[in-house]
Amino acid sequence: MLKSKARGRVAGRAAAAGVVSAGLLLGLGALGAHADTKTVTYNCTPGTTGGTGVPHDFTVTLDASTSAVTGTQYTATLTITTGAGFTAPVAIASGASIELQPVVSASALPAGKTAGVSTPSPTGTPLTAAVTAQGTMPPLPTATLTVTPSAGATSVVLTAKDFKISMIAPAGTGTTTTTPTVLYNCLIATTGANTAPAVATIAVASPSASPSASASASASPSASASPSPHSTRTVFETVFASPTPVKTTKTKTAQVENTPGGGAATGGGGEAGPDARLFVLTGTALMLAAGAGGLVLRARRRPVRQ
Repeated sequence: MLKSKARGRVAGRAAAAGVVSAGLLLGLGALGAHADTKTVTYNCTPGTTGGTGVPHDFTVTLDASTSAVTGTQYTATLTITTGAGFTAPVAIASGASIELQPVVSASALPAGKTAGVSTPSPTGTPLTAAVTAQGTMPPLPTATLTVTPSAGATSVVLTAKDFKISMIAPAGTGTTTTTPTVLYNCLIATTGANTAPAVATIAVASPSASPSASASASASPSASASPSPHSTRTVFETVFASPTPVKTTKTKTAQVENTPGGGAATGGGGEAGPDARLFVLTGTALMLAAGAGGLVLRARRRPVRQ
């Protein structure tokens, strides 16, 4: 009995852990999804007749690129599908076109980074048949917008918000075709079960991680591996600290082999030049001559006594 209870507790804990893990995986997957499709309730007010907004459920699909590079434009698409019961507030003539003007916000991470997003106004193809007032609304065109993340951004979050539906009258009806006629102003409902907008997250990479950089980096190893290795030969040479002198008899200016033992054995001999005694005698003679000349000059200048 005790074993069955213990097994029941273990099974219950394992099931709870599995449910929590699945919830975390689904939550993380939805957080980083680059595409999102949701049923969103909008309160749509007729732009021609005015009045109170009528709630209506739309299927909103926001699809963005799987990855982007900072400073480079990339595209995202927004598709809004009308459900049953969404009717035209006024008659729409054959040849007219439906225009969608959505509002999509973009926020970048980390904090302080930005992402520019365009405000598209796509126009559908001209209608081949007229639509009566309170008749079924024609399909809405798909909006294509461009997003440009700033430098340093790591991800961009796109959020589909309110939108406007307009009509462009066909040519030749007397109505200007340059100014669209607003059919509906649709705002996301604040109450109800479907008030969460469609959100898509796009991962952003830096330009250094572009494919061109990786291709250039992959080419470098092939260049370094091209030279073929060559065998080398090592030669060892013995050097003595005090080499043995070698005698030579080619010139007379070679140094002596041994250091002279005394002052007389200087090694110079007769090649040393004039003897120093000659200079001493010459100097002495000059001194005596100078002294004698001085005495002679002094004796001549001495005045004669009377």
